[in-house]
Amino acid sequence: MKYRKEKLERLARVAHLYYEENKTQGEIADMLRVSRPLVSRMLNEARSIGIVEIRVRSLTSTPEILTEHLCQTYGLHSSIVVPDEESDDVTHYAMAQRLLTYIYEQNPAVVGVGWGTVIGLAAKRLESIQVPPLSIQTICPLLGNSNVLSRQYHPDEHVRMFAEACGAQPVFLHAPAYTSSEADANIFRETAQYQAVLSQWKKLDLAVVEIHDDSIVQRTGYCGQANAVGYAAGYGMDTAGKMISLSYTIMRIPLDMLKRCRRIIGICTADTRIQALQSVLRAGLITDVLAPESVARQLVSKTQ
Repeated sequence: MKYRKEKLERLARVAHLYYEENKTQGEIADMLRVSRPLVSRMLNEARSIGIVEIRVRSLTSTPEILTEHLCQTYGLHSSIVVPDEESDDVTHYAMAQRLLTYIYEQNPAVVGVGWGTVIGLAAKRLESIQVPPLSIQTICPLLGNSNVLSRQYHPDEHVRMFAEACGAQPVFLHAPAYTSSEADANIFRETAQYQAVLSQWKKLDLAVVEIHDDSIVQRTGYCGQANAVGYAAGYGMDTAGKMISLSYTIMRIPLDMLKRCRRIIGICTADTRIQALQSVLRAGLITDVLAPESVARQLVSKTQ
């Protein structure tokens, strides 16, 4: 059916008044001096010929909807969803840049960093950019260093790189993440270096951690815990989000100090298992999350 220009314009006007200006059908009828049933027929006609297109978006249709859903479901301050790039490596670089922006926005004084891929890339990125003036006074590690060569598992190295770029004071732990016994751990806890880090943990207002599964523990030198499906900041959680008592000793920030931190951002990589992320979220260990879009979509699909 062919429509005259005047009729198309009239249908478009009715659609505009109803859908964009939120006028009622009765109000439109009064404005145009026509009957309300005629307005209803005109709106139906506008939809049938494509002037109006109505779509129902799912909870996973856009990054904005994903972030809103995650915040509401898990009580997060913010959820940062980064679009997937052509490869995981490129996605992780984009996440590292977004992490730096997040840190700038929080304007923290004392920052604690953990270990992981995106944290390491963010530290590396700082070596090649001009960092704007920040309020950061001190950078400290959240746990000890691993016994593998990759520097992404050495929080002290992240501290050094962040501090140099930001002009902040670095405080190093100089201790292994894992110790063979509680007695060995107590030796480190008696050192002046540990006491210096402990004093910063008490004042921490931003913690940056990555979320991992058992593979992180295996990669850094120890076997995973039987019931733990997720790890963050050296703590293991089961599927319900309950903290697991580890069979080994790990040098890490005390849990009560971590939970007092104003903001704790948990970072997922492209290969983060959904069960690991869910366990950390259920534990209430993080206040914010940074995730690739694919991971966020999987998480939302599990809660629909």
